[in-house]
Amino acid sequence: MRKLPAFMLAFVLCILALCLPVVADTEDPEQLSSGDYLYRVQDDGTAIILRYTGSAEMVSIPASVDGIPVTALGANSFEWRTELMDVTIPEGITVIGDYAFLYCRNLTYVSLPDSLKEVGKNPFAACEALSDIDLSPDHAVLSLEGDVLYSKPDRRLIAYSMSLPKGPFEVPDGTRIIGASAFYTCDKVTELTLPDTITSIGQKAFYICGSMKSINLPESISYVGAEAFFGCRGLHSLVFPDTITAIGDKAFEDCTNLKEVILPQGATSIGDRAFYNCSSLEQINLPEGITTIGKNTFAECKNLISITLPEDVTYIGGGAFLNCIALESISIPMSVNYIGSDAFNSCRSLKEIDLPNTCFYIGPRAFQSCSSLTEFRMPMVMNAINAYVFAGCASLTEITITPRVASIGPYAFAACTGLTEIDIPENVTSIGERAFYYCDALESVTLPDSLEEADPSAFEKCDNLKDPPDLSGYKLPQQ
Repeated sequence: MRKLPAFMLAFVLCILALCLPVVADTEDPEQLSSGDYLYRVQDDGTAIILRYTGSAEMVSIPASVDGIPVTALGANSFEWRTELMDVTIPEGITVIGDYAFLYCRNLTYVSLPDSLKEVGKNPFAACEALSDIDLSPDHAVLSLEGDVLYSKPDRRLIAYSMSLPKGPFEVPDGTRIIGASAFYTCDKVTELTLPDTITSIGQKAFYICGSMKSINLPESISYVGAEAFFGCRGLHSLVFPDTITAIGDKAFEDCTNLKEVILPQGATSIGDRAFYNCSSLEQINLPEGITTIGKNTFAECKNLISITLPEDVTYIGGGAFLNCIALESISIPMSVNYIGSDAFNSCRSLKEIDLPNTCFYIGPRAFQSCSSLTEFRMPMVMNAINAYVFAGCASLTEITITPRVASIGPYAFAACTGLTEIDIPENVTSIGERAFYYCDALESVTLPDSLEEADPSAFEKCDNLKDPPDLSGYKLPQQ
């Protein structure tokens, strides 16, 4: 292969350089640097530490940078400094931001100043070696009780010490809030007793507390935050008080040993993925106030056999029951009008499902690989069959496509090997790519006069069709 002369190569490189898009500088223009610290000047003229960039084992945070007094440590400002063992925070600091020392795994000592007025979400989350917090017993806003850090003004448990011995823990009476990430990744607590003064459990409060086998939820609680019990694989059962009205996103995701859940009758909201991969959960009754089943709420609950949906549910979100392989039947209320994509994907034990005629939307892959489903009747108000909706429903022998349906999407009935005939009604104008691919038992099909668009592969591998339709004269469906 001939090589380009040097001057030609230089010329090409110059042209390429000129053609390359200019990448904007994304760096915060207000971010300043001083030694091992990045900081920003706040509106009151003081500095907030944004990031520590050093690698020292012992750090005394400066009281000022470039002559500017430091009053705050920003969120995540020291996170993942695994070499850090000893930190002294000077007088003058009034704020420590959320997760300031997150995953400082070797941090053993920290000194907190009397000037502190505000502490965010557990600044010492996942600081598993932290055993010595130096705090004045007369501190105005903080208290230390048995190595557990509390906020006085809102009576919030900020941080549980992971250096405490393994065993049960009783939260002191008067505590009102279990703060966000208060027990984050703590594997020391085996049983937790909450007082009846607790009103809420914050985001990620017990995140991956794998050893916790039991917890009481008193009547005083009204809210369980997002990811509050995420990954608590030791939990076997849970009873919610009726005072709880909302359960946050991913609240019990990956609680793989949770077999029994009694939900509060007053609950009106259950977040997305709330019980995702609760693989031991066998049955659950939802309270009457629930109107929405969120995205992936019960996905991967592989032992879920039955569930009762309230009469007022209108929305079943994407992936709501994805891969619930033991689910045999479910009663869909007459109020449901929306079923999201993948809602029942791979529910391979589901034998029948009856949708109300008010359901106007069924998302892509909603019933894909429901291999035990034998028959299905489309709701009367539906106007489209989306892609892959029934793909892999090998036991489906009867399908009723209602008159308002105008389009059949790609792979909609692919590998429905039990279908022997299909009647495509008038009003259908479009049939997508491989819509009936490998329906090898299909013997007859009737195409409507209304058909305008059809992919030539729509009936590919339908080898038993006695009179295969000629699709060559139709336009290709728009992608």
